[in-house]
Amino acid sequence: MLPLTIGLFTLSPIISGCSGAAPSAPAGTLGSAPAERAGAELFASDCAICHGPNGDGQGLRHEGMVPPPADLTVPPWSQAGNAGRTFLAIRQGVARTAMAPWPMLSDEQIWQLVAYIETLPQGR
Repeated sequence: MLPLTIGLFTLSPIISGCSGAAPSAPAGTLGSAPAERAGAELFASDCAICHGPNGDGQGLRHEGMVPPPADLTVPPWSQAGNAGRTFLAIRQGVARTAMAPWPMLSDEQIWQLVAYIETLPQGR
């Protein structure tokens, strides 16, 4: 049985599996209260079911997922320097996980999600 959490060592190869150069956030998006609020709404409606309302990977659908949903409150997800990679994980999905691509979201919406994820309280 796999552990319930995935360590940074395990996540690094998965995150690096996102293809393409990591994009940069549009100026004024990260740290913007309106972007963070919009991202919080998107997160509640589209992401919390797996990642949990607190972003800790303990959503209603987390049981039985191998690997389990990422805990977005810990590095690398919670680090501002990884915003581009977080964007790609949402846009393209993450290979060998249940994280599917989200092509129905606009780039603006994904950056809003990234802005919100960066506000999540730091976890474990």
